[in-house]
Amino acid sequence: MQWWWTVVSAFSAYLYLHVLCRLLGRKVLSQFNFFDFASAITIGALTSQIAIPSKDWKQAALAVGIFTVLTLLLDYLIQKSPGLRSLVNSKPKMVIYKGQIDSQQLRKARLNLDELLTILRQKNVFHPGDVYCAILETDGQLSVLPKSDKMPITPSDLNRKPPEKGMMNDVIKDGNIITKNLRHAGYDDKWLQQKLREQGVQSIGEVFYAGVDGQGALYVSKRDKAGIESGNIYLQ
Repeated sequence: MQWWWTVVSAFSAYLYLHVLCRLLGRKVLSQFNFFDFASAITIGALTSQIAIPSKDWKQAALAVGIFTVLTLLLDYLIQKSPGLRSLVNSKPKMVIYKGQIDSQQLRKARLNLDELLTILRQKNVFHPGDVYCAILETDGQLSVLPKSDKMPITPSDLNRKPPEKGMMNDVIKDGNIITKNLRHAGYDDKWLQQKLREQGVQSIGEVFYAGVDGQGALYVSKRDKAGIESGNIYLQ
């Protein structure tokens, strides 16, 4: 019966963790501060003890519940108190201003010069002098504002306003037409079939994904055959 009790315990732990995550709400991993990350690891470790039958599973479940309550309480207090928010999450730090690197702010952020230059290159900035300001956010991400003469030209700079493409409506997934989305976009099956033929597609079954934007442009991605015909490109 030990294996059966293991299955029941693992299933119960899974449901328990799912409920706790719903209570805690959604937060992207990149938005975690260090404390959020440590709490998530601890909750996961304690939940694993619930999944494995032992005499301590009740204590582990209680500990996970306490961690969840404390996390919810801290999130609530952070929302109500800007001072506590600054204490827990720290403050954003401006590490570059008008092309000049602030070494003092770098030291406070425990970020060295090589790391800063690497992050800038990842954002397609290869010269710190091109940066008007760079702010190290509380989640560890670097927000970079280039100087005005280093920004790419946009249509608004040329007093032009191109038509909005809008969101892509999924009309075919894995060879199946999503009729509801097609109707919502203002088109029917006849229009879809015509557009597919214009792109050399004779059967819906050939399509892995298709979507239509606000301008009526249809994007089509065929099944695996498209990847083979593209030249077998491999990424290391």
